[in-house]
Amino acid sequence: MNAGKVIRIAGREFASTALTKGFIIGALVVPAVIAALMPVIIILISSAKPPADQGEVALIDRSGAVGTLFTEMLEPEQIIESRREQFEAMKKAASDMLGLDIDSISQDQLDLMSDEQMKSLFEQFGVPQLRVSDLGADTDVEAQQAILRENVSKPGGDADRGLLAVAVVDADAVVKSDDAEQYGAFSVYTIPKLDDRTVDEIRGALRRSILDRRYEAAGMDGAAIDALTNVNANRTQEVTETGTREAAFELQMLIPGAFMILMLMGVMAGGQYLLTTTIEEKSSRVVELLLSAVSSVELMTGKIVGQMAVGLTLLLIYNAVGIVALFVFERQDMINGSTIAWMLLFFSLAYFMFASIMAAIGSAVNELREAQAMMTPVMLLVMIPYFFFLPVTRDPGSVLSTTLSFIPPISPYIMIMRIASNTPPPMWQILLAVAVNVVGVFVFVWLAAKVFRVGLLMFGKPPNIRTLIKWVRMA
Repeated sequence: MNAGKVIRIAGREFASTALTKGFIIGALVVPAVIAALMPVIIILISSAKPPADQGEVALIDRSGAVGTLFTEMLEPEQIIESRREQFEAMKKAASDMLGLDIDSISQDQLDLMSDEQMKSLFEQFGVPQLRVSDLGADTDVEAQQAILRENVSKPGGDADRGLLAVAVVDADAVVKSDDAEQYGAFSVYTIPKLDDRTVDEIRGALRRSILDRRYEAAGMDGAAIDALTNVNANRTQEVTETGTREAAFELQMLIPGAFMILMLMGVMAGGQYLLTTTIEEKSSRVVELLLSAVSSVELMTGKIVGQMAVGLTLLLIYNAVGIVALFVFERQDMINGSTIAWMLLFFSLAYFMFASIMAAIGSAVNELREAQAMMTPVMLLVMIPYFFFLPVTRDPGSVLSTTLSFIPPISPYIMIMRIASNTPPPMWQILLAVAVNVVGVFVFVWLAAKVFRVGLLMFGKPPNIRTLIKWVRMA
């Protein structure tokens, strides 16, 4: 095999793909445009006021205790206050998950807002206008359901749709019967396609109303109970060489998956380009001219190396974006240079195996439509690392994780997740996985070369598995 010819073919493949407008737009311009449009999108979303449901909520309160409180809780001002509390809870959860001090930052911004501005902010998300009709305890539920059926066809939006929901509170929902083991419940009946936020407001108001009345009936102070049952816990702190910082357990768990996805993106991108160019050259008979100057092995190897450079370019671009993001959030110590180096090595091994399959498929078919049927098992193979993401990241040293680390062609993805985890594997396992995958590369390339050699000059009916095996033997 002539190395010079292989390099020239690889350079041609890389230039014909990576230097095109489509690739540049897809790899560079599109992410930049998305980043630039994000503030605009946020402004549009915040300025757009979605339609809020308007209508009636019928209450059948058989306990006779929650009607007044339930009505108060569905007032627009109370709904806005409830949403502010939910926002605070979501903000704290996100801050705990990422280990970032976004809580104090956003709190400083919120403190600068007046009550009217805060109300206006939460009104942007659409506040339902609900009027509560407190019906008698003996009201027939089925009769109210019949009214709901009449309102099914009424349009939503800003128009009043009449009866939207019927809430039924059991007689023993507040005061438990002497012979009952637990309190009664409540039920909610709504028209179809009612906004889920409206349903949540109704159910949340019912739950809070019933709990408050239970506390009163039992002679208890609800605030005191909340103070006893809720424990304020400071966020977990990590002690580093330079001090302490917020822990980010969820973010650290996502790092191995991010490495695996980046590898898959690079492998899939380069492999798809390789498949497409091979089919185009074969269908246009250009390959016959190429084979007059180079051997089939040189052509296949050059195409694989050239498209690997394309996939590697994408991998480096998005990898750089991720590293910059970690530096911005001062989390750069979550990854190190050795992990990136191992990723590049395992990417090369994974790509050679996957690209060999794509080259063989591209040479065996006459058009892209025929390749789709043969791609199904390949795509299933690509999905396997996704299925084992949680088992591997949760227990990188398990028997399952170790075993999968030595099964090509999924081994590179499993191993990079283990290397990027909190408990990386011992060096001997990494080196053994590299050796196993090198052998796998030679086997895949050897088989693909035999199919490639015969398939390039074969036209007509696309081959089946038996025909491919025959081609391997012929070559």
